[in-house]
Amino acid sequence: MKKLLIVPALLGITIGTSSAAVVVPAGITAFHQGDSLNGNGSILKAADGSGMAKGDADDPSTWTVSSTAWADDWQGFSADNSGSNTWAVVDLGSATAALGTMYLWNVQETNALDRGTSTFDIYHATSPATAAPDASGAVTPYDFGSGGWTQLSTGNTLAIGTQNGDAGESFDISGASGAQYIGLHLTANHGGFRTGLGEIAITTSDIPEPGSLGLLLIGSIFALRRRR
Repeated sequence: MKKLLIVPALLGITIGTSSAAVVVPAGITAFHQGDSLNGNGSILKAADGSGMAKGDADDPSTWTVSSTAWADDWQGFSADNSGSNTWAVVDLGSATAALGTMYLWNVQETNALDRGTSTFDIYHATSPATAAPDASGAVTPYDFGSGGWTQLSTGNTLAIGTQNGDAGESFDISGASGAQYIGLHLTANHGGFRTGLGEIAITTSDIPEPGSLGLLLIGSIFALRRRR
């Protein structure tokens, strides 16, 4: 008897790949605007890809720091990380399914690396009871316990920047799927007199493409057919 190994290609089934997508934020606010309201050194610089070398624009795991200029960082004017003083909120624009990973890069400015965030908690929400205030030139507290927020993780750590092409550190936010807002409570910095970040990038999780659906329905078809 001969045995024939039937593989998907013989059945006319294509094996689709999976892909992740970078979520482009609709906005970002924080406890302080940084060095400007909407220009160099502002909180907007933490979510616009500035200062990044992108190996693949659709894959933040390939991004590395390419700038040590203060203009490409965001550093809020406070080092008092007690209570609700230091925070940032990313607005994804709408409720977003299949959230997967958040990548963070720390402050890279020469002689200011200690201003980077050291520890932080992650929250998510779709309809906060109290909207996060707009970033301004004043330090404005915001309490993630004000209603509508769910804590996803606590005590996360972020290494101090090295100015040596840092890759982003990744954090699982799949538990926030369906959220519109990702909140970061910045609970400590690395010892400087400001608190900030270099860049934030968020992706959806891998989703099978249509070409793989047939394979998923049939299952594993390493079938053996007998011939007499």
